[in-house]
Amino acid sequence: MKPLKYLVIFMLISCGGSGSSSETIQLLPSISSFNSSSTSIYVNDSISLSWQSINTNSCSASGDWSGNKNTNGSETLQLTDIKEYNFILTCLAVNGSNSVDANISVDVLERDNNNIYEIDKDSYCKEPNNNSSSYWIDNFDTNTLDPNIYSYQLGNGFFANNTWIAGWGNNEQQYYTGPGNGYARNFNTTTNTSENSFIEDGYLKIQPIYNNTNPFPDPYCADKECQTTWDYTSARIITSTNKTINPGNEITICFKVPDGTGHWPALWMLPQGFIEGSKSWPDDGEIDLMEARGRIAQAIGSAIHFANANNSHQYISHEVSVPMNVNFQDKFHSITLKWTQDSINIYLDTNNEPFYSEGINSTPFINANYPFNEEFYLILNVASGGNFDSNNIDPSKYCNNEICSNLSDPDKGRFLIDFIEIKSID
Repeated sequence: MKPLKYLVIFMLISCGGSGSSSETIQLLPSISSFNSSSTSIYVNDSISLSWQSINTNSCSASGDWSGNKNTNGSETLQLTDIKEYNFILTCLAVNGSNSVDANISVDVLERDNNNIYEIDKDSYCKEPNNNSSSYWIDNFDTNTLDPNIYSYQLGNGFFANNTWIAGWGNNEQQYYTGPGNGYARNFNTTTNTSENSFIEDGYLKIQPIYNNTNPFPDPYCADKECQTTWDYTSARIITSTNKTINPGNEITICFKVPDGTGHWPALWMLPQGFIEGSKSWPDDGEIDLMEARGRIAQAIGSAIHFANANNSHQYISHEVSVPMNVNFQDKFHSITLKWTQDSINIYLDTNNEPFYSEGINSTPFINANYPFNEEFYLILNVASGGNFDSNNIDPSKYCNNEICSNLSDPDKGRFLIDFIEIKSID
């Protein structure tokens, strides 16, 4: 497997000086994002390129694509040659005197008739295997979400340094429901589940709901000056203090993601102590095992977040794709994090080579703290909208009520988790 590439785009910001009011401030052009739905695909499959620019009036393409482009846009391309494609985007400033470039490389690979996706089946997950000295697994084989392991985070944001961070810092549109008087329409204290999270048919299901005719009333805001109702609800489940993970362990999660623009399912980890305030973001790190965009069926991504040498937020992300006929919305796939001291490796399904590999010797950590040798906890959630996918939402792809009576296949609007396995690396 060829190593995946990732793109770092530097944003240039021009600040005015202390000159007179007659001075002209030149706003430099910037490509704020230029993304591909995948950086590695099979020949004759398609990718989706999307981009946004600032202080520009026109853009153009070169390399392995061509033509004039909108200053913000997206385009789907079928790649028919086995080679490395290079897509270059050039945008001109409003005044036309400056320009900025960004590029993405995509590997197009020959299909291997012996690869693991040639046989059609419902699940391509790595099978659980109790072959370690320390072992834990949840198969979700009862209708109770174990309250000794799982708890909920509520609302549409959090306090940090006495400041309210709305939209969970990402402009997310959903309200997370859970236990407490009025904090869910139908929370079952016996099973520790609600209309947005429940166990059914041996799967943990996180169900985002869109209901603009009877929006969810926020009990916290009943007598305060804040948003009182929410069209979108979902669930954010955590294992903080109850089930933590350390270097020297591996975790495998078997899942299927919901279909539809706006769905943002994620399996990720934060440092133990973050909720209590002894750890902070991004200084103490974040590990994203899996994130998916609801409009892109065949690709997911993993990332780490940290503070760079300038004490600013930085992240390193890689995407991985599968053939469209075994995409993440129709089939179960697994993510495995093999986490050792100073090293993070993430594997898809039963592949023997990691698609994500970073560690303390990676270039960004030469002059920056490496925060990933500490204890972390797990987070399972589905956001609605948010910055990860330009905050676009297609409400028609959402369940409208607890039984999801509006979708012919309710599970298409849900994040399904088959099992979570944690074991030591012996």
